[in-house]
Amino acid sequence: MKQRYLVGERFPVKFLVHSTTGDPFQVRQAQWELYCYGELESGGQCNIVESGTDTYLEMTLEPKKKGTYSLVVTMSIGEYVFKRETGFEVDKPC
Repeated sequence: MKQRYLVGERFPVKFLVHSTTGDPFQVRQAQWELYCYGELESGGQCNIVESGTDTYLEMTLEPKKKGTYSLVVTMSIGEYVFKRETGFEVDKPC
């Protein structure tokens, strides 16, 4: 089930990044892009937070219109670039 928000909401998003092999790693940089029906609406740099052995990518989103959204997060770890995508819906208030 997709998350649902209302136009005008501003909300934090936090991604947990972890190693599938248990090897240590460091996220060198990370950015986000927010798409509505495939068109880029906004984007920016993620805040990279290391807490013990966990690494989090944090951002604040504020979708501008009603629609189906995709959030694409791109991160650089070592020589690799990884992308992850998640979706959510935005409706107008009643």
